[in-house]
Amino acid sequence: MIALAVMVHGILGSMLTGSLDLARSLEWKKQGLIEIPSYLKDNLERLEKARREIATLKENSPDDSPPTQKKLEDAEANLEREIEQFAKFSSFQRSRQSGQSEEAARQEIAAQFRSLGSEGFVVEKDDSEAVWKQPAAIPPSAWVFSGFVLLWWIAMLICQGEGLEVDIQRRRHPLWEWLFSHPVRPIAAFSAEMLAPLAANPIYLTAPVFWFVVFLKTHSSAEAIAGALLVGLPFAVAASCLNKSIEIAAMLRLSPRRRGAVLGLFSWAGYVAMLVPLFTLQLWTAKMMVMKWLAPLASFTPFTWPGRVLLVGWSADGAWWEPAIIAWVGMGCLFALAFLLAWRGVARGLQGIGGDTPSSRRSKSGSSFLSGSRSGNPLYRKELLWLWRDKAAVVQVVLIPLTIGALQAFNLRGVAQMAASQWNLLCGLAILCGTYFLLVLGPRSLLSEGGALWIALTWPRGLEDLLKAKARLWWWFSMTIVGGILVAGMFLFPADWWRILLVALGWTFFSHALAEKSVTLVTAPSSSGEPEPAPKGRQFIAMLGTLAFGAGVLTKTWHAAMLGVVFSSLTAAAMWQTLRARLPHLFDPWSEKLPPAPTILHAMVGIALMGEVVAVLSGVVHSFGGSSSVWLVHAIGYGVVGFFTWAGMTLFLESREVRQKDLWRWTPGITRTVPQQVGDFGSALVAGLGLGGVALLYLTFLRHWGPTEEMMQKLDEVARNHSEALPWLLLLSVGLAPVAEEFLFRGLLYRSLEREWKSWRAMVGSAAYFAIYHPPVSWLPVFGLGLLSAFLFKRTGRLWACVVLHATYNLVVILGGN
Repeated sequence: MIALAVMVHGILGSMLTGSLDLARSLEWKKQGLIEIPSYLKDNLERLEKARREIATLKENSPDDSPPTQKKLEDAEANLEREIEQFAKFSSFQRSRQSGQSEEAARQEIAAQFRSLGSEGFVVEKDDSEAVWKQPAAIPPSAWVFSGFVLLWWIAMLICQGEGLEVDIQRRRHPLWEWLFSHPVRPIAAFSAEMLAPLAANPIYLTAPVFWFVVFLKTHSSAEAIAGALLVGLPFAVAASCLNKSIEIAAMLRLSPRRRGAVLGLFSWAGYVAMLVPLFTLQLWTAKMMVMKWLAPLASFTPFTWPGRVLLVGWSADGAWWEPAIIAWVGMGCLFALAFLLAWRGVARGLQGIGGDTPSSRRSKSGSSFLSGSRSGNPLYRKELLWLWRDKAAVVQVVLIPLTIGALQAFNLRGVAQMAASQWNLLCGLAILCGTYFLLVLGPRSLLSEGGALWIALTWPRGLEDLLKAKARLWWWFSMTIVGGILVAGMFLFPADWWRILLVALGWTFFSHALAEKSVTLVTAPSSSGEPEPAPKGRQFIAMLGTLAFGAGVLTKTWHAAMLGVVFSSLTAAAMWQTLRARLPHLFDPWSEKLPPAPTILHAMVGIALMGEVVAVLSGVVHSFGGSSSVWLVHAIGYGVVGFFTWAGMTLFLESREVRQKDLWRWTPGITRTVPQQVGDFGSALVAGLGLGGVALLYLTFLRHWGPTEEMMQKLDEVARNHSEALPWLLLLSVGLAPVAEEFLFRGLLYRSLEREWKSWRAMVGSAAYFAIYHPPVSWLPVFGLGLLSAFLFKRTGRLWACVVLHATYNLVVILGGN
């Protein structure tokens, strides 16, 4: 944070000292001149000399003899080459200043020289330090811009506070709450409270960096250090006091909802004032735009005065102690304003306003506008009224995303232009915006409940229904926002409408899962009323896979996009399974009980561990053995690593008092007769043979289908080149992999999903997760295998039947494919 604060002050200081160059560039632009770097001055003079020699040669050549014409043509061709080279060297700075491409800048520079020669250019000057020491020689527009930067810097300090709390969640307990219980004078307590931002936020203590960068242009190093300390620290102290006095007034005189909005707006202003110089105002085009807006104010003396007296003083030559005196006077004014606000805040006592009591007319209009009929869902009505009344929520949900989006849209305007020409970029950006919306809104609405969260435990609908209603409502909002962008994309890219429709379908499932994950971060407030943050581990699980879908659409990596949808859905189910066990003990966490094992989270950890180890092995093989062996490592790796994962998870679950034989049965304790078991074996064998035959037909179709024909030929060639590994592949794919995968995907995942989702949803979810762990070319048949295995497990009640089905399928596909 200290490094960031130093960087912000340094950038703003360099922006202020760069106002002289901006003012000069603006004047030269008005005159139609192009500025070039000083190191190209000799090149410009050489070009002008050659241009005049050619003009002289034309005037002094009376005849049109071939030798004379040849000499002229050679000279003009040589001049043209040098003009192009000069324009190329100058194009980078010109493109940075004008905002156009380097090619357009090159053409403009070349055309300028051909028409005006050296008179159309001006060489940049390196005399800024000397000019700053002569205030009378500085253009008035430079003083206006420097005053703007100075006011920006002061406003940034005032709005910072103890830290950038864009989301005002915590209750604030100022020092005056223990004022009457400690033997200190009130003035001492308030003074300490007002200096709290100065002690907590390093951006105040690093304020002299700004003035050191500024004074270094006009004074010696020793004078710059002295002036920076004498000017920067007083401003930092005054800004700290003013910020705290505004907070004191807001805490005592505003209701909690309006208080959060005011404090949130101030923190938002500090956030913007710090980020804009870092990401936007460093651009020459942005600074020149501000200079153009401020230039008309240069004709008014009051607008040039603040910058001049605070930088060089009021005398003609300037002295380092003159800005210090002005700074102390300004500090006194800020101090007076701070104490006036604090005095007005405490004038009616130290008891803050406890709530908002809107008038009946306003309450009725807001209620009727948002809730509609009384017969609607009261949980939705409650959430809409919260959004209507809690102004801090509006700041967090609307203002902050718009600010971040506006900054990034300006900085990445090239990407935005690309998004207008490519459907996947437009859809990807829309999905990322919707993802951020849900990640912010869910926790924000939960923390807004505060100490009133326990009331939901007394309702007939219960706390679970409340959280589900929150998730559904914000999911509908996100669908409206992202859906509108995707519909617009269909009109912009009519040829790709079906692709955008598939993305919209994926967003429907992904956003619903993300909304449900966000509300599982609910926590009970502490005994003091402070909102308790969710545990880091739970936050980490909720964040897993949140960017996979958007990133996959942006890059057209459809495997990653599908993985994001399926993984987020299963993660949401896992978090809700854990939440249901926690909800009855939400306000008594010491009595909290874990859900019975195995859970969805157990299954996902085991499956993810298997996938990660295989991915690492594949990366190593790809690095040393090439990509041709990766498929073989995948096949063998899933067999070996899956076997060890199965053994490890079995030992872990036995430590949780889950017997292995209970995991291999759908319902423990129920036995089947020998004829029934023989029938189960026959059903699994026949199903495996039939599904394997369907998979072979599917692969044959892919070999003759245009879009996949070339890919299938490469896969067949790789398989032929590694035919000697077929026995090992059969051993692992038929002997080990079915045991491990059926144990993880059916014995653990499907079983735990059945407790959460019930019926066909659990089958589809486990089958989809099973499919995405295989190559995309085999998704359809593997998905069918997952569905059939889940059905067989539930029907027969025995997991070994699924192992027989899986092994038979793998045997048919491997032998038939080879």
